[in-house]
Amino acid sequence: MSTIIEFATAEDVKEILTIYNDAILHTTATFDKKVKTVDEMLGWFRHHSELYPVIVSKENDIVTGYCSLTQFKEKDAYKHTVELSVYIHPEHRRKGLAKKLMEEIIKIAKVLGHHTIISCITSGNEVSEKLHEKLDFQKVGHIKKAGQKFNEWLDIVYYQKMI
Repeated sequence: MSTIIEFATAEDVKEILTIYNDAILHTTATFDKKVKTVDEMLGWFRHHSELYPVIVSKENDIVTGYCSLTQFKEKDAYKHTVELSVYIHPEHRRKGLAKKLMEEIIKIAKVLGHHTIISCITSGNEVSEKLHEKLDFQKVGHIKKAGQKFNEWLDIVYYQKMI
């Protein structure tokens, strides 16, 4: 099967929702605790723009993962500092999709004129941390007990890539 990566459309949102809700229910990759509805994810999708895109990986026209850029903070001075998020369908993890998506979103970020990419990773997610390091992200921060999920206090680490 061949994987394609393309800009997400509103038609992809239901499949993106399935991936994200799985992460909410089964992982600490997101600190969201309540599953999202289609309307909430459509709102999330509409909040993205050409400057802050969402891309998807697909096999046989089925979304297998997605990656997005959002403005790191809302103030205008942060316009070119973006936060990267990447999520992979559980049946497609450990196949290199996250790396492919991240490589593509980094290229897109450069073309869009962004200056730096930030990723916020739950501490202990070694797979994600190693992937970021392979893609030349540097660990720049560690916040202890930043959130609580599954009755456990969780640390977060920040990774940064200057582009």
